[in-house]
Amino acid sequence: MVRRLERAGQVPRTVVQMSNRKIEDLLGESHSGFSPLQKLLRHAANQETWTASLRALLPDSMARDCRVTDVRGSTLTITCRNTGSATRLRFMAPELLPALRELGDFRAVHEIRVRVALV
Repeated sequence: MVRRLERAGQVPRTVVQMSNRKIEDLLGESHSGFSPLQKLLRHAANQETWTASLRALLPDSMARDCRVTDVRGSTLTITCRNTGSATRLRFMAPELLPALRELGDFRAVHEIRVRVALV
């Protein structure tokens, strides 16, 4: 769309150059070996794997409402679709934690943070 506008003379060339540079920055490798886009895609894939592991341990009525959003340090962050599932998960957390730690991805987890995101 930017190119179409550029042909029509509506977008300055510097804007097009800036947008191309930002795309190259996203796709190009950084000094750490992975581009920001690669890191984002890897995190999204990890979230899917983590969520599948969590859902295997939850009752069916809660499994579809809960999703792992992050594992950072010793904290596991789970987002629930409604307050009912979040409350149940908070009460289940003490017995859920040892079962999660048996799984490889959650060995270092010592705290479960539950959030609600009404979608």
